[in-house]
Formats: sequence, C-alpha cells, structure tokens
Amino acid sequence: MTSPPLAEEELASLYSTYYPRKYVNTADLVASASQVSGPAARLQRWWAGTNNQGQYTVSPGQSMLDVGCGSGLSLLEAQALGAQAYGIEADPNIRRIAEELQLRIHIGSLHDHPFPRVKFDLIVLNQVIEHIPEPGKALDALKERLKPGGRVVLVFPNRCSFWQRLSGAKWINWHIPYHLHHFDAGGFRAFARRHGYQAARQRTVTPNIWTILQLRALRLSPMPGVPGQIWEVKSARDEAAPTPVLTNTTRTLAAGRAVRRLVRQTAMFGLSLLNRLVDLMGLGDSIIVELTIGEMP
Repeated sequence: MTSPPLAEEELASLYSTYYPRKYVNTADLVASASQVSGPAARLQRWWAGTNNQGQYTVSPGQSMLDVGCGSGLSLLEAQALGAQAYGIEADPNIRRIAEELQLRIHIGSLHDHPFPRVKFDLIVLNQVIEHIPEPGKALDALKERLKPGGRVVLVFPNRCSFWQRLSGAKWINWHIPYHLHHFDAGGFRAFARRHGYQAARQRTVTPNIWTILQLRALRLSPMPGVPGQIWEVKSARDEAAPTPVLTNTTRTLAAGRAVRRLVRQTAMFGLSLLNRLVDLMGLGDSIIVELTIGEMP
C-alpha cells in the first residue's frame, strides 16, 4: 500500500486538477473506437499489448459497467461491439465528454449506487482497483450489481513484473499518489477469495507504450510534488506541420530520417517480441483477471 492513503472524498479534486483528461478530444475518441472491430484488430491489440482491457471480453447484447471509465473510450468500444455500456467516473472533467458523446456516465462513486434498475453481465475495472482507497468494499459492492453468472474483469499493474524488477523505484506503475494498492497475481487471487470471488482466468499483458514510457522514466529524476512529464497528453489531431519543399540538403536529411525510422521500427519489433515473451512467462506489467462469484463449477 501507498502511505499515507487517500480518502474517497479526496479523489475527485485530485483527478480533476492533475489528471490530463480535461484535454481529451472527443473526435479522437470516436475515431479510435471505430477501429475496435476492424480487420486484424484483435491481432494488432495483442501485438501492441493493448488487449489489457476488460471491454474486449464483452459479447453482443450484454450490458457492461465500467467502474472508473476515464475518458469513456471503453464505453464507445463496447457499444461498437454490440453491448449496452454504462460508466462511473470520479473525475468531473468527464462530464463534458459524456454530454458531447451522449454516454451514460455517472460522475461520482460506485457507492452512490448509480443505474439502480440495471444488472450487468460484465463489470470492468481497467487500471482502477489500485486507485480505490478501500478495494475490498468495492468488490463487495459489485456483487449486487451482477446478473446471475455475471463476470468481473479487472486489470491492474503487476508489482512483480519483469519491468518492475528492472526499474526498481523508477517503475512507472508505483504512480504516486494515484496508485494506493500494489498487487501481485497470487496476492490478488487470495484477496478476491476473501470477498467471495473465484478467479476463472488470469494472464499478464504488457502494453508496448508502457515500456516506452518506462524507458523514458529511467532517464528522469522525478521531483516530489511535481507531476511527471511522461503523463502529458496531446491530441492526435494537433495541427500537422506543412510539407517542406525538397532540396539537396533536405533530401539528405530525409534519407537520414528514413534510416532512423527503420531503426525505430526494428527496435519496436524487438520490444514487442520481448513483451509478448515476458507475458507468456506471467511476468507482464499488468494482470488481467476474470472473477466469478463463489466456487468454480
């Protein structure tokens, strides 16, 4: 656990002030969600390590609740996959996004008991359980929101991952002060059993973008009380630079850029291959676990 812990009532102020979601462009979200079921989308997510998201396990016609839904991208993706999607988010900056995209997002807490008439086939907590001051109470509250046979899919950082062991105190997923609890695979299974759940499936996934951020973080010396530079967010629709007129000099520079781009692509291939092997060994940077209530049949 991170000490001192935060209280539930402190979260909204913390996230609305310091998290970068106030800069999210809704057009970017719509464009990203439109690709969720495209050709080879599942394979691309696996290779990039972005399949560490619970909404990808939803089936058409199911109802899904995303607790801590962030920007609402998961809801758009679930809708594109044929599900009915609901979300809960503490950050009041998300209200603008919900209104613009007509998403069913409750701004507040799970303990407000939002959407009281709805039971869910799937409840998702993507990188959320580690943020909750009292995660046991959250797991208890989720039971009454599930339909019979429903599932809870959680994704959270793996404190015993390969990259944590390599990075030590500079591991990006300590993420102070936001991450309050730090789980490993066995510890979380025991924790879930104490609250009446059984782990049906579990695996590790390492997003390649996390590794890139981790390698950058190793070069930085973070200062207490100062937000980390690696968490800055920019819109993908930022104005593009004009195309330069090619001269002999610019052609030489362009050739150099092409070589550097090839080197980067080769490095990314190697990085992705390493991460997929690490995941197979159960040492990936995030754990994705599917819980059901009670004993397995």
